[in-house]
Amino acid sequence: MADKSKDMTYEQAVAELEEIIRKLESGEASLDDSIALYSRGMELSKFCKDKLDAIEKKISILGQDGKSESAFGEEL
Repeated sequence: MADKSKDMTYEQAVAELEEIIRKLESGEASLDDSIALYSRGMELSKFCKDKLDAIEKKISILGQDGKSESAFGEEL
């Protein structure tokens, strides 16, 4: 299965993830569809986490002033 998230923005991924959550919570999907939706949701969740991790790393690098801590106050 090709990764549909590859050319997607963070905002698009979040919007699709919200739609998946809505469908799963409503109970409108069959069991097979629910499994597929859950799987896609996990892919999107990982995509979003990876994007946020990369952004945090960039912010940390940009904010370095000789300290070994990220811009969010976390020890590196």
